[in-house]
Amino acid sequence: MLIGMSRTLLALLFVSVAAFGAEDKAYQITLPNGTVEFSDKPQAGAKEIKVPPTQTYQAPQLPPPDAPAQKRPASPFVYADLAITSPTPDQTFHGDAGNIPVQVAIEPGLRSSDTLVLRLDGKTVASGKGGAFTLHDVMRGTHVVVVEVHDSSDNAIKSSAPVTFHVFQNSKLFKKP
Repeated sequence: MLIGMSRTLLALLFVSVAAFGAEDKAYQITLPNGTVEFSDKPQAGAKEIKVPPTQTYQAPQLPPPDAPAQKRPASPFVYADLAITSPTPDQTFHGDAGNIPVQVAIEPGLRSSDTLVLRLDGKTVASGKGGAFTLHDVMRGTHVVVVEVHDSSDNAIKSSAPVTFHVFQNSKLFKKP
């Protein structure tokens, strides 16, 4: 048991000497009592053993602690919601002389550089910064209204879902029952 422990201790000594890079050569000698010793100095009767190179690791260089953090590019502004709240889908207007109120909801609020553009049946009929419009002289029939947000270059950046509504106007040709 003592021999096994001394071999282990010697092996650890050998590894520690090799780890500190004392030399690239090591020697092993077996003493007359059977004990194996390792040394970095040649001795009579010792045989040279090859020591593998010490494994090293080079850590990546970190930025200095006071270096400013890299700025992330600002994420583009996005309107979360744009909707026409009035008229409601398939709403019918009776005898209003074709004046139709349109209410718009937008979240977040409209930026100062943007404009709301109202389209009726595919044609631009109004624009502005507020969320309330009135369509004038809308003829009887079925119509589709859409609101868009335009940026300062007049590019549409957000569009609402289309809303279909109906205008019913009395006619002299229409006879009441």
